[in-house]
Amino acid sequence: MKKKIDVRVHAQSVKNVITLLICFVLLSGCGEQHAPNPETKKHTVGIILFGDSRMPQVEGFKDGMAKLGYEENKSIKYIIRNAKNKRDQLKPIINELLEEKVDLLVAAGGLEADTVKKISPNDTPVVVLYINAIIERGLVKSQLEPGWGVTGIDNLNAELSSKRVEIMRDLLPSLKKILILYYEKIAPSRIGVEKATIMANKLGIAIDARAVSSREEIREIMTKLKPGEVDAMLTVPTAPIDNALKKIILPEINRLKLPLFTHSRPLAEKGALASYGAHFYDMGMQASRLAKKILTGTDASKIPFETPKKYVYAVNKDVQTEFGIVIPSMAKSQINEYITREK
Repeated sequence: MKKKIDVRVHAQSVKNVITLLICFVLLSGCGEQHAPNPETKKHTVGIILFGDSRMPQVEGFKDGMAKLGYEENKSIKYIIRNAKNKRDQLKPIINELLEEKVDLLVAAGGLEADTVKKISPNDTPVVVLYINAIIERGLVKSQLEPGWGVTGIDNLNAELSSKRVEIMRDLLPSLKKILILYYEKIAPSRIGVEKATIMANKLGIAIDARAVSSREEIREIMTKLKPGEVDAMLTVPTAPIDNALKKIILPEINRLKLPLFTHSRPLAEKGALASYGAHFYDMGMQASRLAKKILTGTDASKIPFETPKKYVYAVNKDVQTEFGIVIPSMAKSQINEYITREK
């Protein structure tokens, strides 16, 4: 009798073990379906840059993807193409990336995103790292419902031009006239001037807004600018002007000891007095989460555009010292960080 009981107990134990193993296998399979590991498939991502000024957000994006588990050259491959500030090169390099059958296109800025929409608005999903005036420029129908396979970060840089004028007034109490160069055909540039002018009028400050359409026109205005003609200069979000800053605008700013306020910390590092806006790198990091959603199966057209999580007011200590600017107490309380000129 004892022997028979042992056999039955043993048989039941084996049955229990087999049942547990089957459940483990089934549960493991279900887990893989609902929470895929980024390394289970190697994705190819094409990145388009209008120029080198877009690199901070691209680096932020790649670092963000790495933190999300996408290891470069193992679970993800990047194909980066740079138009080197030539708009006519955007279309060819985008077509080149589309021929590579990339899983995702990453537009580093607005010019890149606008061109992508003209070429491929419905096929390859798109993430935009840095853009403004998404509705006014015709990129999307609305922030919540883009209308095609695109999502990204709306930096609100044009709208923040009014805030920059207000900050400039606190930083430079004697401010009476601000020079702004802008491109009439670029929506964020035009909107930036409008927003800055509204605030300036409230504060009793004049805006000297001059439309340009080329680097030559930017150079002509800056080289002819006379001491005392304006009290400060403000940039509005315009890629061609950003790219002309180092070689054309800054030499004349230094000649005149003219305070320059900008929307970009990297531009402030190059030699502007101050900046207010979201960090390019941070926006790239933020956009990486949107990219992961797309790569794991979410339709890009169902992902609303986001705005930056924070904005930073930075002052270039080197420029402040060289220009002999004394910062009032009110302005000191507003500043988030002091930076130095890049070497």
